Amino acid sequence: MKVVEKNTGRKIDYELRGYKLSFADDELVIRLDRYQRDEDVTIDIMADNQGFLVMSKGRFYVAQVEIPKREYEEIIEGEGEEQTIEYRPIPLNTDDVTLYLFSIEGILIN
Repeated sequence: MKVVEKNTGRKIDYELRGYKLSFADDELVIRLDRYQRDEDVTIDIMADNQGFLVMSKGRFYVAQVEIPKREYEEIIEGEGEEQTIEYRPIPLNTDDVTLYLFSIEGILIN
């Protein structure tokens, strides 16, 4: 996973285990492969007014996760008129995911 710090200051703790990206000692966990679609997906991780981590609707930006669009492998079976083409999804490569981190200075994270 590529990590980009958007500004200076302390950042939230995170950990990537397989496809699971967790924040603040598992306060919020995202299963990255479940969010992969046929287009790029961006998930905003925010803190609300009470300091709880939420996805998309909050008061303070904590992180942003960009998951690349799903890619497919073309499988050709048979020959001639009996030939069929099947498209199978390729598993997410977490090296292609980008995590943007924002400063959490002055933000209480529960």
